[in-house]
Amino acid sequence: MNITRRTLLIIASLLVFQLLVFYLTSRAFFLQNFAQLEEQWAISNVKRALVFLESQEQNLITIAQDWAAWDDTYYFVQEPTEDYIKSNLVDETFESLGINLMLFINISGKLVFGKAYDLEAHQEVPLPEGWEEHFHPGSPLLHHTDPKDGKVGLITLPKGPMLIASYPIVTSEEEGPIMGTFVMGYYLTQAHAEKLSEVVRSPVSFLSLHAPQVPAGLARGEEFALHIVDSRTIEVFALLRDLYGQPALVLKVTMPRELYPRSQTAFYSFSLLNLLLGLAFGAVILLFLRQHLLSRLVRLSESLVAIARSGSISARVAVEGRDELAEVGAKVNELLASLEASRRALEESERWHRLLINSITDGLWVVDRELKLQQVNEPGAGFLGRKAEEISGKSMQELLEEPAFSDFREAFSRTVERGTVQTLSIPTGGKTLELRLYPIPDGALCIVRDVTELRRMESFYIRAQRMEAAGNLALAIAHDFNNFLTPILASTELILSGAVSPKESLALIEEIRKTCEKASTLVRQLLLFGRKEPLSLETLSLNSVIMDMKGLISRTLREGIELILELSPDLYPIKANRSHLEQILMNLVMNARDAMPEGGKLLIRTENVRLTDENLVHPEAYPGEFVRLIVKDTGIGMSPEVKERVFEPFFTTKEPGGGTGLGLSVVYSIMKQNRGWIEVESKLGEGTSFSLYFPVAKSEA
Repeated sequence: MNITRRTLLIIASLLVFQLLVFYLTSRAFFLQNFAQLEEQWAISNVKRALVFLESQEQNLITIAQDWAAWDDTYYFVQEPTEDYIKSNLVDETFESLGINLMLFINISGKLVFGKAYDLEAHQEVPLPEGWEEHFHPGSPLLHHTDPKDGKVGLITLPKGPMLIASYPIVTSEEEGPIMGTFVMGYYLTQAHAEKLSEVVRSPVSFLSLHAPQVPAGLARGEEFALHIVDSRTIEVFALLRDLYGQPALVLKVTMPRELYPRSQTAFYSFSLLNLLLGLAFGAVILLFLRQHLLSRLVRLSESLVAIARSGSISARVAVEGRDELAEVGAKVNELLASLEASRRALEESERWHRLLINSITDGLWVVDRELKLQQVNEPGAGFLGRKAEEISGKSMQELLEEPAFSDFREAFSRTVERGTVQTLSIPTGGKTLELRLYPIPDGALCIVRDVTELRRMESFYIRAQRMEAAGNLALAIAHDFNNFLTPILASTELILSGAVSPKESLALIEEIRKTCEKASTLVRQLLLFGRKEPLSLETLSLNSVIMDMKGLISRTLREGIELILELSPDLYPIKANRSHLEQILMNLVMNARDAMPEGGKLLIRTENVRLTDENLVHPEAYPGEFVRLIVKDTGIGMSPEVKERVFEPFFTTKEPGGGTGLGLSVVYSIMKQNRGWIEVESKLGEGTSFSLYFPVAKSEA
């Protein structure tokens, strides 16, 4: 989308936003205020109808007062006579007064006389059903506190609501004592609603409280409610309460909407005017921008596009005027000049970089996280027997054979994940290459050296060392086996000579057996120390091995040494050789025993541990889940010099004949075969602690 269309879109969006804000605010304030005024006017109109009803009530109570405060009525309620009835309670009286009901009730609450009249049928009818519920003894309509205590209001009868007035019967001078109650009333009919319609100049009707069109709020006791029928009509409802203060009847007034439609017309006219003004304003702005800004921006954009397509950053854009846009053009030209200078410098730098990289005798490989060779120098490509341009971008799996690729991938993963330098040697093409991997943001930088000759020299050196070690080993073994054979030969000669008793022969044979066991142990240690491949492994629990050997360990310890076992109940399984574990335990236990000649405590503890990159302290340690075996004594401890050489073969601090010096070196060899390691803590006089770390069996961890 070009800048002209974008500007037009922005102006149109702002215009739409302005109209939307105007519409919402106008609707919230302008139209809402007019709607409130209309509602207030409608409610005030209904109140006029209520005032008229109140005047009707006052008129009814006045008529009732005239009848009740009359000597003839006063005496009639005490002693009814036909003359009073024929003179006053005829049909014409009901017709002239517009009354449907008259009741004369004495002071005892009994009906003396009652008459009901149907104004529409123009004839006398029976008293309305349910009237007794309102005029029983104790009813507020029959209870008067003074001669002028009249009551007027609505009562609900099965036939319909009736406006009724109750007044105490007294003398014409309105003096007592009160002899009873005079009651008169009339039904609220459509004729009364039509009279109210003339007063409020709108259709009026009376509704039952439970009529479907009555709003729910009135049933909950609200005084007024409004209902918008359509854009031209509004209905207003008023709650009428009965004589007891309870909701009894609903007055509905249907009125035309005059104010709100006019306000809507004015609102829409003003909105249209605002729209037209907005369009005109937007057109003026767009015209101004097109003449003074957009056309220049288009020319600047076209110049930049032409430069980009040509790829020549030596070209420049035309600068027009002296405003900010001209300053932008000048800055673009400065940027192009800077880019041109930078490109020349970069090309020179790259030339020197390629010359420098290719002049290095070591190989350089840049490998990304997908194990693809992104950059390589000529020596690095030569180590792979290829040209640099042939192998750039290829996967290392294509360039290295197994097992060289697997070793490289494992070292690469450790470099990237841990951010540490890794070193390994791999065979390829009849050569031995030493790789040192350094972490970089997108993979690893690998320095490659050909160490074939170096390894050959090391092999000669190691072979010479082994020959020297073999000589030392032969001397040590010859010395030890001479110590073993001497008692065997002496005991055998004594037995063969017959110079000893059978009991003594048995003792000598037992000594021969013990000596042979010591020789057998030495042979097993030599075989294990010289082994290059691990024995068969199995998944087992270190706790089970310890508990199976508990009796043997206890018998091995001398008196005065306390054995303490702290075995984790939820210990992870490990993958190891059971005989190796037994040999490790016995070597560590016997060393601890020899370190406590005066007695002490021997602690054997197992526990699960999780190691991360942050808590690795041993050089051979790596992250993961491990089972840790701790063998700790309270013996004489070791000096720092002894601690440094504790795992060397044939190194021992014991007296001649006390040991071969192969025990801990065998333990170290077993731990290496199990991909574990040993941590040693010891101080003179404070004892020694060996911590052995076994990897958790992967299928069970």
